Amino acid sequence: MSLNPELQEQLRNLIATMLRLPSAEVVDATSLAALNTSLGSAKVRLALKRLGLPLPAGLPPATFGGLVAALFGEVAPVATEKAPAVSRPSAAPTGGGLAGLQVGLDVEDIRSLPVASDYWEHEFYQGSFARSEIAYAVLHVEPRTHLAGFWCAKEALRKCDPSYAEVPAQQTAVAHDANGRPYLNLETEAGTQRLPHAVSISHTTEVATAVVVLNLPAAIAPVVAAVQVAAKTEEVTTPATELKKSRGLAKLFGI
Repeated sequence: MSLNPELQEQLRNLIATMLRLPSAEVVDATSLAALNTSLGSAKVRLALKRLGLPLPAGLPPATFGGLVAALFGEVAPVATEKAPAVSRPSAAPTGGGLAGLQVGLDVEDIRSLPVASDYWEHEFYQGSFARSEIAYAVLHVEPRTHLAGFWCAKEALRKCDPSYAEVPAQQTAVAHDANGRPYLNLETEAGTQRLPHAVSISHTTEVATAVVVLNLPAAIAPVVAAVQVAAKTEEVTTPATELKKSRGLAKLFGI
């Protein structure tokens, strides 16, 4: 894509808003480190999509100049920090009490979520959360607190189970049972499927966090492989035996 001065200025204003800086202070050397998180990357990608600018895979470039280079290819690319490769955890030694146990954890600053007058229409929330999650959050005094917790759960799921790494964020949704306990759903055109992963969400007034746990004995590895394939075709089926195990794990952890 050729360098368009007007589009570049729009990009500068967009980044300035995200960094809470005056546009005039955003120069080629301006650091984008504050956006090099899962949440920051999601906000950048959604905002760029509005401008018709697809960002290459990975975390945002390290500087504004690097971002311009990545998008327009007009200047030498600036070195960027690569996202760490995600691999499925190895099983614990035979006989260990934690054999096959996978855990994901995520923590986010609630203030890093964008302020919105209408969470239903805001681009970031539309692109990151299921409508059921937004509906739950807007019933509370501070929706961002609950949406931050939901975001942490989505990220913790991907860290716990990399087979969901490429599933869109709004398709992995937090729901609550009759007792108010959270659980995870996979929402696709084929319907909603409850996932076997146990989840716990907590927050203070400033920080949200979530932990996701999956019991993955070697004996059910073929089932996980099947789920991974099915997720790519948006048609996932989880065996009833897996749901039974997930409930037992949730009871064990008191979540």
